[in-house]
Amino acid sequence: MKKKRSIYDVANELQVSVTTLSFVLNGKGQEKRISKEVIHKIETYIKEIGYQPNHLGRSLSTGKSKTIGMIVGDINNPFFSEVASGIEKIALQAGYTLIVASSNNELNQMKSVIKLLNDRNVDGFIISPITGIEDTIADLRSDNRPMVIFNCHFPELDTFNVVVDNKQGAFEATRHLYENGFRNIGFITLDLYSQNERIEGYSSFIESRHLNKHILKLPYKLDYEQITHEITQFLTTNQELDSVFFSTNFLTLSGLKALSHLDGKYAKMGIVSFDDHLLYDVLNPGITAIKQPVKQISSTIIHHLLNMMDTSDDKRTEPQTIVFPVDLIVRTSSFRR
Repeated sequence: MKKKRSIYDVANELQVSVTTLSFVLNGKGQEKRISKEVIHKIETYIKEIGYQPNHLGRSLSTGKSKTIGMIVGDINNPFFSEVASGIEKIALQAGYTLIVASSNNELNQMKSVIKLLNDRNVDGFIISPITGIEDTIADLRSDNRPMVIFNCHFPELDTFNVVVDNKQGAFEATRHLYENGFRNIGFITLDLYSQNERIEGYSSFIESRHLNKHILKLPYKLDYEQITHEITQFLTTNQELDSVFFSTNFLTLSGLKALSHLDGKYAKMGIVSFDDHLLYDVLNPGITAIKQPVKQISSTIIHHLLNMMDTSDDKRTEPQTIVFPVDLIVRTSSFRR
C-alpha cells in the first residue's frame, strides 16, 4: 500500500513552508497576504495529487473546518457538562461539531489545548478562562478568531462574555441564611479566579451585618477525599458555625459527606449551594441552591458564536458582556430544623 503523504511531504514537494501550505489549505491565503501565484500553485498541486488531510478535508473548498472548540476547567463539573450539552445540540443543527476539552484548571494544559484546537483550524472558540490565560486569549483576538468567553471574564480584554451575576447570587444566598436565623455562616470555596465574585458577595453581606467571616479557600488540585477531609477539619475547628454556604455543587457534595461523619449538631446546620444539582431535590433535607440559567447561557453562547463565524471581521458585534441573573431555589436545608 502506498504511503499517504503528510503535510510536511507536500510542503517539501512544493518548496513552501508548512505554515504557508496550512494557510492556503484553510482558505486563509489572501488573509495572510500570500501571493496569488503561490496560492494557485498550491491549489493546483493539491488537486493533482488528491491530497486531503482528514481534519481539514472539508475546509479545502470552504475555508472552514465546521468544528468549534470548547475549553472548560473540569468537564466533570455538572455545570460545564450541562452547558456543553446545550451548546452541542444547537451547533449540530447548524452543521458544526463541538470538540470539548478540559484544562483541569491547569494553565499550561489550557494553553496546550487552545494551541491544538487552533492548529486544527476550529472555526470558533468557547472558553471558560483561568488566571494567566489572558495573553493567549489576547493573541486569539488579535488574529480575529471568533470567540465567546463564559463563566468568568477579564474586563481588560475586548471579548464577548456570557456570565451570571455571581456576586449578587452569593449575596442573596448569604442573606437568605441570615433571614432564617443563622448568624455564624461559613463559606467554602476554591482558589480559582472564577470564584472571586462569589467570595465578594458573601463577604459583602457578612460585613453589612457586622458578622464574623469564616472562609475556607481550598486548592483546586485537591481530589474529592482531600476536600472532604479539609472541610471536616474546618467544621471541627470552627465549632461556632451554624450554617455553611458552598461555592460549587462539587464542594457541596464533599461537604455533605463531611457532615455525615460528624456528630448530631452538624445535622442541623443550614446549607446552601451555589449551583443546583439533580440530587438536591432527592436528598433529605433538600438542598437550597443558587441556580444558573444553563439553557439561556448555552443558547446565548452558541448563537453569538455562530453569528461571529458567519460575519466578516469588520462587521462583527462590538465586545460586550451579557450578565444573567440567578435564582435562589429554596429547599429545607436553609431552614432551622
